[in-house]
Amino acid sequence: MRIGIDCRIYGAANGYMGSSMEQFVSYLVQTEDEHEYVLFFHDRDVSDRVLKSPRFRIVKTAAKIGSLAEQTVLPYELYREKLDTVLGFAPYIPLLYRKKTVAILPDLVSYFYPSKHMKGTWRRNWSNLVLRTCLRKASGTIVLSETLKRDVIEIFDIPEEKIRVIPPMILEHKDVKQNLGEMQQFLVTENISERYLLIAWELREHKNIPRFLQAYSELLREGTIDADIVLIGKEDPTYHEIRSTLIELGLQKKVHIYNVLDENKMAFFQKHATLFVLPSLYEGSEQAILAPLFYGTPILSSNLPSITAVLSKEEAIFFRPMSLLDIKDHLKQAWEGAIVSKQKKDMSSYESVSVSKEIRRTLLSSEENI
Repeated sequence: MRIGIDCRIYGAANGYMGSSMEQFVSYLVQTEDEHEYVLFFHDRDVSDRVLKSPRFRIVKTAAKIGSLAEQTVLPYELYREKLDTVLGFAPYIPLLYRKKTVAILPDLVSYFYPSKHMKGTWRRNWSNLVLRTCLRKASGTIVLSETLKRDVIEIFDIPEEKIRVIPPMILEHKDVKQNLGEMQQFLVTENISERYLLIAWELREHKNIPRFLQAYSELLREGTIDADIVLIGKEDPTYHEIRSTLIELGLQKKVHIYNVLDENKMAFFQKHATLFVLPSLYEGSEQAILAPLFYGTPILSSNLPSITAVLSKEEAIFFRPMSLLDIKDHLKQAWEGAIVSKQKKDMSSYESVSVSKEIRRTLLSSEENI
């Protein structure tokens, strides 16, 4: 088979999707000896993506994610390669490409919580139309959880037999013992307390961070909690509520925001956090809690179906994310050590090799449906 892979979202700079795509391609390079792969990179990102295997070919495309060229130029480039199937992230598979495709849908954040410039405009209607069409015309769709599968069936009316659930991939993690002294100095330099709460991955509306900061601020004033908060993740440039809430509550010295951190620092914060906090209003899968599960870090989370499906009440503390009082009460419980079980879960199904095998098996399926 001749398989095309959309690598325009590739590498750690593009968050979970980019990192998981990089891990998947790395797996193919190390194991593939039968099929041919054509990798489509954006032309400005391809310089260091040279693959020596003759079974891999790189195509440079000028079609940016979400651009007009994605719908006009990219289909022509895909047809030109005479591909048997194409793997890409929904909704970035061109509408005009009508051959076999497999779409990976990590979540529906953009559907439920679009950026401000998308709300109430033709852009949101267009975005939803592209997503719906992409999923309906795909030969198969890969989703990361049973919760997301139910949402896709109910919202987009996609036949269940066309949907394959493959768990999210836990990304490679560093051994933080080697840089312990360096990181302790970093905490001192940044004036971060040794006991801190960690919120990581994205700093967007659906993460519900301002409401959590209000509950945290009240506990600070009461003297119930004594910890800093570390926020790590890419900020939505149209969403200013986090910064404005910090100013309003006077938390600038207690809350530390990092849009980008190197892998060593990220691993340290994930492993040594007093609590990993997930105050989200929506999560498409358990991907956000894989790192704290891997490191055995205590978890305080919203009671979302995608999270409660993999964590019991003995393994984490859950709160209702819309209730300020409930967040406050359960944060207090978690801070006082109410989380009983700290046993590490079996993470084998989330390992990059295991997940990559399932994605490859899906791609190579000869059936029309998955």
